[in-house]
Amino acid sequence: MGLTRSARGSYETKSCPRCGAELYADMSVCYGCLYDFTRDAGHASGALPSPAGTASSPDDPGGDTEDLSVAASLAQRRGAEVGVVVRTASVDLWIPVSGCGTSVGRDPSNDVVLHSLAVSRRHLHMVPTSDGMEVEDLGSKNPATYRGRDVSGRVIVPYGDEIDLCGCRLVMTGPEAS
Repeated sequence: MGLTRSARGSYETKSCPRCGAELYADMSVCYGCLYDFTRDAGHASGALPSPAGTASSPDDPGGDTEDLSVAASLAQRRGAEVGVVVRTASVDLWIPVSGCGTSVGRDPSNDVVLHSLAVSRRHLHMVPTSDGMEVEDLGSKNPATYRGRDVSGRVIVPYGDEIDLCGCRLVMTGPEAS
């Protein structure tokens, strides 16, 4: 946490351990990635273990945040396997995507179910192609974004790239482009 001075005075800030955004010290949720500062890491069911040998910093009293390299290493370990790393505030999970595709939404009939009212019942569908993952919006009210732009209709997301779906990041994994 640092003290930042402005023309109107001073205010304390902190950095989000998940996305690195600078936030006011009294904020309990990062609006960039929806990281929840109030959650108790000891009771988080989907928490990933910290990498061995990770040292605590003055801003990290120990164990309540995760190293961002965990998701990156998860994607790298999957290498050429076609799938998607689903990153939320409480879990990083790799899911395979078959040739017929994977559906994402709030409804339990989807292959990937996200429990957020911001996510539509049937939000999007992903199908692997030779160039990347073809992502199709299914008429959602809050479209996913790719490189800052709404995904409307269909877009090819290259393997290794990611989309943001209502604060949940979906990182595409698959073979490298030839």
